[in-house]
Amino acid sequence: MVGGSHNGWFDQDKYFHCMADCQVAQKGMGGVSAAQCISNGREWFDQNVKGDSAADSAADQLANRLGRSSGKMSPAGNCSQMCGGYNPGGTFPY
Repeated sequence: MVGGSHNGWFDQDKYFHCMADCQVAQKGMGGVSAAQCISNGREWFDQNVKGDSAADSAADQLANRLGRSSGKMSPAGNCSQMCGGYNPGGTFPY
């Protein structure tokens, strides 16, 4: 159910932004570039098509940048730990 409790996954969006960018950035410079391109495109779509606010997009981009920089700096690191500040708690599959 969209908008429901999601097993305690409240406000999980920023965590998954960070995780996705981190995991792709760990693939090297091509991964960092791909993550940035995908993130920018996703945020453009979310603002211009879905109608998300500029503030929400800015917060998503902050999570994206944290993920990319963490993955780039630590290619063998644990993205879940590096993005842990965005972890909303609950029962998580990763």
